[in-house]
Amino acid sequence: MRRISIAMACAMLTLPAAGRASLADECRQLMESNVKIDSLRQYADILASAARNGWNYAPAAIDSGAKRHFEETRLQLIAAGFEVMPADAQPRCSDEVARKLSPI
Repeated sequence: MRRISIAMACAMLTLPAAGRASLADECRQLMESNVKIDSLRQYADILASAARNGWNYAPAAIDSGAKRHFEETRLQLIAAGFEVMPADAQPRCSDEVARKLSPI
């Protein structure tokens, strides 16, 4: 099973059944900025857990880890059938459907 973000899964599960069925036919686009925000939140949780267990990381390692985590998250979403749109791109689907798919 492919992993997608917990926030994304929760957002999709809160949609009414009719809304979920129509998403397969309509829009599976996510804005890159929303994916990045969700990825950073997940990465912050990972770092907080590591800190509670006594692990410390250099700022450069944290920075490169955040970039790597975002890229892996983006690739997992693409593999799951989502299209990650750059911030300056014009979405092809309605704003209502895009908001339902937003991980935030």
